[in-house]
Amino acid sequence: MELFKNKIFVSIILFFLLIIALSGLFSLNNAQKSSGWNYEQLTLFSHLESNYTFTYSGDERNDEGNFKRMVNDINNKYPHILFNINGGDLRSEAIQLIDFKTDYLTPGRVAKFNKPVIFLIGNHELSGDPDGLIYQSIFGSPRYYNFTEKNSYFIIIDNVEGYLNESQMAWLKDQLNRSQNYKYRFIFMHKPLYTPSSAGEEHCMEPNGTGGADALRSLFDNNNVTMIFASHIHNYYNGTWGITPFIISGGAGSPAEPNHLPNYHYIVINVTDMGVNYTMVHY
Repeated sequence: MELFKNKIFVSIILFFLLIIALSGLFSLNNAQKSSGWNYEQLTLFSHLESNYTFTYSGDERNDEGNFKRMVNDINNKYPHILFNINGGDLRSEAIQLIDFKTDYLTPGRVAKFNKPVIFLIGNHELSGDPDGLIYQSIFGSPRYYNFTEKNSYFIIIDNVEGYLNESQMAWLKDQLNRSQNYKYRFIFMHKPLYTPSSAGEEHCMEPNGTGGADALRSLFDNNNVTMIFASHIHNYYNGTWGITPFIISGGAGSPAEPNHLPNYHYIVINVTDMGVNYTMVHY
């Protein structure tokens, strides 16, 4: 009888350990747990990798076939990547997201990423739908969330209004605090903190306020962020904001910025315990 009780006790312990292990595959705060396309995609790849590769791209509205070329180029050149991240502005109007889902998220249609892909919300996802209901019905809600790899912490921000509200700022501060237990901290946002001087146009967040660019720059500098990824400008720029490095990549197919040549590209990010390498790839 005692042996039987011990077996039951061990079985219960093993069951709870299994639940804990499975929940550790990727981290999403319960209060911020998303549903929809993005959340489903996060379940499709391992979250226990220390050496892995992913891509980043953004801005494919009015792409005239360029986005299809990019998707196929990634599929052909990098078949062993872990996942893709897209920085938003998928289409010019929110209502067009329905066709985007049919054409690019459905097997056998125009084109489809061979590996999982998660999306940020861009400002054009609010065009004609200021509450973002169409975007959320496809890609999920809330529109900001996190996930982890073994050595990396990923934070996806919704800054399409040009600033972060108090609720998201509080969440972000908590995420950055949690991320200190990881070797790398990656931030993803649609709008850049600031416009590079050579861009020639103002495409950035509002500078002031508790959730503006200046506040975020200070927050990122103080939390040792590894890299900020942004889109919104249809070109490629890199540099630092404060002491934090950034990459702006908006080359997924949208028309070129005024007075600039087209720069169709995506970013390949290779992560190892020894460091992170970033490569811009033209297609």
